[in-house]
Amino acid sequence: MEPIFTDKQLNNMSREDLISLIKIVQEQTKKKDTEIQLLKDKQKELEFLNAMLSDRLTLAQRKQFGASSEKYAEGYEQMNLFNEAEANADAETEELFEEIRPSSYKCKKRKGKKEEDLSNFETVATRTYKLEGEARYCPECGSMKSPEKEPSLIRGSIATPSLVAGIMNAKYVNGMPLARQEREFARYDLDLSTKTMANWIINCADRYLKPLYQLMKEELLESRYIHCDESRIQVLGEPDQKGTTQNWMWVYLTDEFSGSPQMVLFDYERTRAGYHPVNFLGDRFHGYLTCDGYQAYHSLGEGIIVSGCLTHARRRFDAALTALKKDFTKEQLKETIAYQAMSRIGILYKIEEMIHNKTPEEKYEERQKQSRPVMDALFEWLHTMEDSVDRSSLIGDAILYTLNQEAYLKRYLEDGHLSIDNNSAERALKNFAVGRRNWLFAKSVRGAGASALVYSITETALLNHLKPYAYLTYILDELRKMGAFPKEEELKKLLPWSEDLPEYCRTKLKK
Repeated sequence: MEPIFTDKQLNNMSREDLISLIKIVQEQTKKKDTEIQLLKDKQKELEFLNAMLSDRLTLAQRKQFGASSEKYAEGYEQMNLFNEAEANADAETEELFEEIRPSSYKCKKRKGKKEEDLSNFETVATRTYKLEGEARYCPECGSMKSPEKEPSLIRGSIATPSLVAGIMNAKYVNGMPLARQEREFARYDLDLSTKTMANWIINCADRYLKPLYQLMKEELLESRYIHCDESRIQVLGEPDQKGTTQNWMWVYLTDEFSGSPQMVLFDYERTRAGYHPVNFLGDRFHGYLTCDGYQAYHSLGEGIIVSGCLTHARRRFDAALTALKKDFTKEQLKETIAYQAMSRIGILYKIEEMIHNKTPEEKYEERQKQSRPVMDALFEWLHTMEDSVDRSSLIGDAILYTLNQEAYLKRYLEDGHLSIDNNSAERALKNFAVGRRNWLFAKSVRGAGASALVYSITETALLNHLKPYAYLTYILDELRKMGAFPKEEELKKLLPWSEDLPEYCRTKLKK
């Protein structure tokens, strides 16, 4: 191979030309080293994926041809935690207040059944409605009048605010299915069926919790900083769709840095289409929306500025690094592109940890001094590999995803109210996602909607350091007294961040 320059040419070069030449060679060498490292990483990835696919093939063959010992026991029915309320509710009637007995004939309501069900419940307090003296007579015609009785929570039902609140808290906060609650009640000789509890939940969610939800939504739309995320849920009762079709639960929230009351709002929708957040946010919301890289969020219209999630980028590099751990030593791992990317991202998170308790204005200043140089250097480094990576590899996917999200990932540097990631929204979804194996599918749209209402109230209560059971008991009791058309100013006093809430609703254990 002929040399690029002869000895005579090199000897005649000026000092400046030689320095320039050396820099060019160094850059080319650095680029080659990077390309070699990327090829090494890809080779190990392929070896890892080959081993993983081999294991999957073995398991598939065993499942197809081998004996199975993991069949469900006879009579076992998949539990539906998320949509259990609607799944067990009677579709034909609005309310159900007695046991359902499966039979081929119509079962008449047994006289005294309500009193029998109540017989084993302890009486906490007795209310006597009695008028005294002149108050017993109507001033207009002198006739006797009866004292006004407080309205019941659900007409004709034994349900009380504390009982329904306890059922909701057990199911939606502590993940205790209604069937298990029924068995627990039975241990104390209390006859309270799953179907009855299911109807109570749906009735109270629609009648009492929805007005609070609407007020919370009004407040959320006034904020300038919100988060959004979505999670799969299968609803079998959706019309005109196959049973295997995936539906979606969307979540919108304000976090502790937004400057607004903290809240979480769940919203069930049939699809993952981008028009759902457009409809939910409407023309009211104008500000920053922190989310993952899902393209639907990037076309929400004017007035909405998308801020990205650095955690999603970090996870891709972590996946690439995981594929290398089997064959690389610790020292070799440190030389990989994935490790170096995660180290640089780790510096950004360390800065956020140090400025966590500062004001938004102080955060902005610190991010300009500390975070921006690190972020700029990270993307400058990634851009040098943009043309060299194989997008089919894990490391290639991580690099190209991060570069594609560059503008959104840098956006948190613009405002101290913004978060570096969308982890707040993911945490909000965790409570029902943890029980996903128990509620693999839902049976109706109405049930998913009712559960979204209850989750919104209980999760927001937790964010505001309230005791969910005490708070639910209080608001159900107050809303019961307000009647069918409560005034907005009275409803605002019941919101989870209201200073008018009684002290017993608040917890002293704050994170």
